[in-house]
Amino acid sequence: MLVTFRVKDTHTTLQSRPAEITALELAALTRRLHSSNATLDVDEGEFGVAPLNFEINANAMSMASFTACFDHRADIIEIVEEAQFLGRTLRVTHLGRLSPITIEVSEHIALARDLMMGPDLAAKLLFALGRDNAENGEIALESLRELLQEPRIYDAFAAAKIAPLYDSLTYLAFTDCGEQAPVLEWAQ
Repeated sequence: MLVTFRVKDTHTTLQSRPAEITALELAALTRRLHSSNATLDVDEGEFGVAPLNFEINANAMSMASFTACFDHRADIIEIVEEAQFLGRTLRVTHLGRLSPITIEVSEHIALARDLMMGPDLAAKLLFALGRDNAENGEIALESLRELLQEPRIYDAFAAAKIAPLYDSLTYLAFTDCGEQAPVLEWAQ
């Protein structure tokens, strides 16, 4: 199973609230996303052509394209606008047959790409950072920036023969997330 390193923000208070959408609105959205070749980050076990639980970069399409799928609803405009402003993804969720379908601003910061790797490589990366294992965890981006500026950390990456991962991690750590307080989270 792959380990995914992802930049998230769970501390910034969002102004928008999740909104319920209909199945027809979801179909219009997925049709528009597929026709514009947008990349959907579908949850495990979802069918990629017609997913019910997925994330999409809020900047994958224009505001007009997003809101046209929802008949220009003000609550959807507020959600998409906030996600675009914060550089976040939009999260579409449908928990079960009797549950409503919702759309909301995700915790995932779309400005920073995800790093995915096998568990052995992830364990080497975390060991080079001074972490013991590849279990789920997180580190504040500010702390990661400080850690990556220490010469001993680069030396640990070089000794483990994973110096290119140091560069990728540095790129993630120094992503400008504005006023947000992001963390780098890893999970299997």
